Amino acid sequence: MPPPAPAALPRLLAAISAAASSPADLRRLSHLILSPSAPLPPIRCLNTLLMALARHRMLPDMESLAARMPARNLRTYTTLINAYCLAGDLPAAKRHLSSLLRAGLAPDSHAYTSFVLGYCRAGLLAHACRVFVLMPLRGCARTAFTYAALLQGLCGAGMVREAMAVFAGMRPDGCAPDQHVYSTMVHGLCGAGRTGEADALLTEAMGNGFVPNVAVYNALIDGYCSTGDLELAVGVFEGMQSKGCLPNVRTYTELICGFCKSGKVERAMVLYSRMVEAGLAANVVTYTALIQGQCNEGHLECAFRLLHSMEANGLVPNDWTCSVLIDALCKRGRVEEAQQFLGSLEQKGIKVNQVVHTSMIDALCKAGKVGDAHNLMQKMTTEGFVPDVHVYSSLIDGLCRENKLSEAMSLLDDMMESGVQANAVTYTILIDKLLRTFGSEGPKKIFDRMVVAGIKPDVFTYTVFIRSYCQEGRMEDAESMMVQMIDRGVCPNLVTYNTLIKGYANLGLVSQTFSSFKSMVDNGCKPNEESYTVLLELLLKKNSSDDVVTNAVNAWRIADTKLLDGLLEEVIKLQGTPASYIYDCFIRCLCRFDRLEEAKSFLAGMLSANLTPNEDVYTCIIECCCRLKLLKEALRFLDSMAKNGYLPHLESYRFIICALCEEGSFHTAKSIFGDILSKEYNSDEIVWKILIDGLLKKGYTADCSSLLSFMEEQNCRPSAATYARLTGEITVASEVQEIAT
Repeated sequence: MPPPAPAALPRLLAAISAAASSPADLRRLSHLILSPSAPLPPIRCLNTLLMALARHRMLPDMESLAARMPARNLRTYTTLINAYCLAGDLPAAKRHLSSLLRAGLAPDSHAYTSFVLGYCRAGLLAHACRVFVLMPLRGCARTAFTYAALLQGLCGAGMVREAMAVFAGMRPDGCAPDQHVYSTMVHGLCGAGRTGEADALLTEAMGNGFVPNVAVYNALIDGYCSTGDLELAVGVFEGMQSKGCLPNVRTYTELICGFCKSGKVERAMVLYSRMVEAGLAANVVTYTALIQGQCNEGHLECAFRLLHSMEANGLVPNDWTCSVLIDALCKRGRVEEAQQFLGSLEQKGIKVNQVVHTSMIDALCKAGKVGDAHNLMQKMTTEGFVPDVHVYSSLIDGLCRENKLSEAMSLLDDMMESGVQANAVTYTILIDKLLRTFGSEGPKKIFDRMVVAGIKPDVFTYTVFIRSYCQEGRMEDAESMMVQMIDRGVCPNLVTYNTLIKGYANLGLVSQTFSSFKSMVDNGCKPNEESYTVLLELLLKKNSSDDVVTNAVNAWRIADTKLLDGLLEEVIKLQGTPASYIYDCFIRCLCRFDRLEEAKSFLAGMLSANLTPNEDVYTCIIECCCRLKLLKEALRFLDSMAKNGYLPHLESYRFIICALCEEGSFHTAKSIFGDILSKEYNSDEIVWKILIDGLLKKGYTADCSSLLSFMEEQNCRPSAATYARLTGEITVASEVQEIAT
């Protein structure tokens, strides 16, 4: 039959274009075109249809169409090769390349680029580089897409230095970098922790007239957030807007994640407010990051309020969301609530993955509910989940906590028989229990079994041995174990060093204790509160004429100023330079025991050393002032905090407002509340943390109601759900007060 008239060609192309957005429509069109009674369209139409099928990964339909084509040209073969390379089926792509060569055709740039992409996706970077080098030798110009494909493969494999070398050769090759190339390089450099270089690269590109899109900016923001350089990330965020590039949901979400990971959840909530005001809808990732941020700060009620907001917006929590909430409840000993939450998810038809079940099993075991944990494991099995090493390790840990060592050993055998290989964590749990029960010689058999199984001891394994030796006063053996672990490529961590320091301190060996502390610092391990507390306890014992008994609970309470100053001077000398975190730790510990004057003295020393206190320092001092009823002092520190560029924690405001209301100074409390409303806090969070968790919990119902009215006057109305909840709780509280009076 003759081919369609030229006039029919545009109609066919229009039909293919219309069907291209739907796989079902494409399939129906393919069947019509390939009908035995219909004439085959020109090769141009068939190639267009082939490309549409390839975009939807409809490989069988694509092959069927290609098999019926009376003739194939270079575009036909290139489309087939590209489709299979994208799908990761390199043998099929090579098969079509062979057909192309047998047809007397030469591969073009598109075909070679497809193989570069395919090899990179398969992790065969040497093959990708070989094709890349071969292209100009075969007379094929490399395109920006060719470079982007190889650069993405190299960066994804962590070969950033090699990627930079390839990138440097682009312009000499006559190929200008495009959005995709710059985005790839920024991502690659940021992923390798070379965010400064990524920023410099982008600045240079913009100087050459390159206009970054939102994806490039997002890559840089994500890089700065990953390295904790949040202010630089905010700088990029503000800079992109000044250049007319509007942030998208991902931009806000990356910043929100960064702030939440750094413990700045209120800054994250401010960004969430700005995101909503910009007309962007938060997604599950956004909400889950905020939920995790609230959980990390101990604000579980706020986390669940965010969950309810998320569900009210039609979003279903994913496995990450559920595991974050369950883990947070369990870590705070609220295991029954975690079980109820898990049950509520099942009632809603939300299926959780093995990670969530594993978190629950681990929590039950830590709470002494090994029977419940075992029952949950059996339930998992009936639902098709296969218990892994994490599940078994949690159960073994639970049995060890209940002193059921023989049952734990038996479960290890069952685990191995089930084909689940134990790891270093599993063996370390058993070793730790054996050490605690039988001393340092107890775990020899299980340790030998671990070595025979080819499992290398990790830092935790070595640390439990070091702890055991320290408890037995065998410090030479503890030091020997430390040397052994380093020789075997295992770096001691903070717990390891603190264990060794405490071992020497318990024996009253001052010189060795401080020497171990210095080794920790010299090896790049930052001391924590426990480190300084051990040193303080030791000095208290040595400097006391009485047979004083100290511990971590009272060392900071009873140590005099002279001793504290001496310790500070000594640790600064050992660490080589004053550091903010040293002062931070001292101030936090002193505030915990309401030693405000000493805390202020250390704060003054910190400032004189040109060190900037962090938000936590101010928050601790403000809370201490409120407990001591020194509200003017609290307000002064609140003002200092704001002047240093910090957004004060809402908890700080809550302490002050509640204390003011308690002493009857509502007018001042309202003024402070007005200051909050003038800042960029999220309105819902103000209600949650100040009105509900603050005033209402303290019983100041009338003050709470007045401040809600004040919020409305200032046009800072919270969401409908939060408003309804607050007004409902105010009504209930008022009725309770009426009945009580």
